[in-house]
Amino acid sequence: MNLRAVGWLLGCVSLIIAAFMLVPVAVAWHFGEESALGAFLLSALASALVGGALVLINRGSRMKDGRVDYFRREGLAVVGLSWLVAGVLGALPYMFSGFLVAPVDAVFEAVSGFTTTGSTVLTAAQIDSLHDTARALGFWRSFTHWLGGFGIVMVFVVLFPTGGRSLFRSEVPGISREAAHQRVGDSAKTLMKIYVGLSAAEWLLLMLVGMGWFDASIHTFGTIATGGFSNYSTSIAHFASFKVELIIAFFMFVAGINFAFYDLALRTGVRTGWRAIVSSTEVKIYSLLTFGSMFMIALVLWFWGGSNGAVGSNLPDYRSFWLAMRDALFQVICMETSTGYGTANFDAWPQVCRIWLMVLAVVGACAGSTGGGMKVVRFIIVARAALKGVRQFIRPRAVHTVRIDGVALEDSVVSSITGYFVLWVFVFLGGTVFLATYGLDLETAATAVVATLNNIGPGLAGVGPTQNFAELPEMVKILLTLFMILGRLEFYAVVVLFVPGFWKL
Repeated sequence: MNLRAVGWLLGCVSLIIAAFMLVPVAVAWHFGEESALGAFLLSALASALVGGALVLINRGSRMKDGRVDYFRREGLAVVGLSWLVAGVLGALPYMFSGFLVAPVDAVFEAVSGFTTTGSTVLTAAQIDSLHDTARALGFWRSFTHWLGGFGIVMVFVVLFPTGGRSLFRSEVPGISREAAHQRVGDSAKTLMKIYVGLSAAEWLLLMLVGMGWFDASIHTFGTIATGGFSNYSTSIAHFASFKVELIIAFFMFVAGINFAFYDLALRTGVRTGWRAIVSSTEVKIYSLLTFGSMFMIALVLWFWGGSNGAVGSNLPDYRSFWLAMRDALFQVICMETSTGYGTANFDAWPQVCRIWLMVLAVVGACAGSTGGGMKVVRFIIVARAALKGVRQFIRPRAVHTVRIDGVALEDSVVSSITGYFVLWVFVFLGGTVFLATYGLDLETAATAVVATLNNIGPGLAGVGPTQNFAELPEMVKILLTLFMILGRLEFYAVVVLFVPGFWKL
């Protein structure tokens, strides 16, 4: 392990974060928020000093025998540690401005932003101030979503492509196979173009339907990165616009598809890319889950009725099938892609809807997308591996394989995915028990773990869509912060940091 190379790389990541902090500086200057302007300048300076020190101390460490000396282990270490560094540095503007005084709260909010989780410790009043008196902080809060959705490490790969293959593979494992034939720098640049292009398209469409540039920016950041931070406590419901909901729902769904297909479309043509998408088993299951769940939940809401027109009720009147379908469409896509926006308080829906939405959130979107969850393809592979076990039991001498889209998977790949599931279950159970020891009810404890571990945002009960994580004990917030990073990096890139043998020279 080249520890000095790891230090140099982390220094570069810190400098990149410092540079990005200058963007909300411009926003603070535009809105005349002097306090925020000073907080962001000070945060950028502190991040630059940390990054500059790491780069200077470890300069010259990248070369060994005339070649770049960082490979898979260094790449894994940098990927895992970068999210910790980003969370700490990203918390500085909240603390320096006095918006969030407690360091644990500030780091929780920053990590939630960078990991595109969307869980928050802010109260409704604090969130509403983000579109009134704290707009620069609101911009930074959602901007961290956008940065985290693409990946701070990916930015580094674009700027320093030489030797960056291990970083690229560790940051976006879901698309490494599809992009293997390209140079890492070219792959990263193509993905960045797609990410920026989708963001620009959504931003323009939101502007066309009446949003101001600031609100359009905030909600574009949260949509394409499937994060979910809004500068309104009522989230997307604030706009009361079906056009806004439809645009955001469309781009959430698109962001939940493997970006490798968009890369393929750019390189070989739209027709080839479209054929690849429609022939993908994962995309088919993802689409079936989305639209099948939408109709099922809409029917349940329609038969349930909500307020049924009762005066003074806080529930919508779901006697209108159109309204039931509209809310079901948005919330299903929102939860399956782990975006965390809201147009309705789904925690007040019938139990079957609440549970099914959390199931969708656990399943998640496609691998290689910005969506969270355990990913659809993993569930497909585990299900087929289970069927393989049954067939093996019936015909023990026959050769059975697990296939995806006609490609036979190696046993090591299936074992790795099975191991991921086992890790997830153990962490989920352990986390739930830990939270329960602090007096949280089972529903709140379990869904708080699921919401952070799968980068969803809201859970149920005490951490539901109209609640927040502010009242949780500090140790619980620290654990959930770690869970957000675990979920964002899909366990292995974080777990290896705690294996002593990983750090041996």
